[in-house]
Amino acid sequence: MDRLPLSILRPTQITVGLDYVEAKALITARHAGSRLEPFMRDHAIHVVLGPGKEPYIVDHHHWARAWHDLGYRDAPVTVVADLQCLRHRKFRAKMKENGWVHPFDRKGRRCGISELPSTIAGMSDDPYHSLAAFARRAGAYRKPHSAYGSFVWSDFLGACVPIAGAGPGAFSLALLQSIEIARSRAARKLPGYIGNGCG
Repeated sequence: MDRLPLSILRPTQITVGLDYVEAKALITARHAGSRLEPFMRDHAIHVVLGPGKEPYIVDHHHWARAWHDLGYRDAPVTVVADLQCLRHRKFRAKMKENGWVHPFDRKGRRCGISELPSTIAGMSDDPYHSLAAFARRAGAYRKPHSAYGSFVWSDFLGACVPIAGAGPGAFSLALLQSIEIARSRAARKLPGYIGNGCG
């Protein structure tokens, strides 16, 4: 496991849930002092090394953004694949083949790879990522095995649950509805679905 500057990590998605990022920052702050380093290692950012040895995040974008927003300069990373020998075109094809890139904006529109932000700070907010994450943490469904599964839940909730207004009240109501619909039969084909059983 290595440490890399957060400023050089390349996102493989356009959006994150900033409310969930804030929660991750609060969780991190609870591990101040001697507990911080082991905690960060337990949540190391998963990266793939691409051409020029550039590190591309393939999991834990929310932790990366939370630590960036807290002002940390670097973070532990786990290299899950070394593809730096590939040329850019083959590298992009391999990333797509492995489900390691998700170039969708907050409206669910597929964008070009060139529209991915170049830094963690460039990722924009999609509140449905936060709704999906909080609903999962509340036990509405199991964590999918891949980042792609999380996007499936975000897209599903985006199509079913309106966020009527701004502020914590509107978000809280949408979260309650998200938990309910995630456990309904309407979500039965989604990864991690548990329905109304005990899971």
